[in-house]
Amino acid sequence: MKATQLGKIKRSDFEDTLYQINNNQTLEYAKHSEFNYDTQKNTIIHLYYNDNGHIGSWCNGSGWYFKDHLPIKEGAENE
Repeated sequence: MKATQLGKIKRSDFEDTLYQINNNQTLEYAKHSEFNYDTQKNTIIHLYYNDNGHIGSWCNGSGWYFKDHLPIKEGAENE
């Protein structure tokens, strides 16, 4: 599964984008806290899911999504 990076994006804009590429269907959401022992810093990763699995993540101003988990649009294949 390969991630497609959206670059710097506000979380609300990222969520809107995910909603649109998920055929305007509601997404599930979870928050994951990851601790880096080398830097002694905690990072929050926002995880988004649809019926096919993990569709995208957002963290520290950057977002990415997984094309493999996008719903197939009628009459087309996912790119």
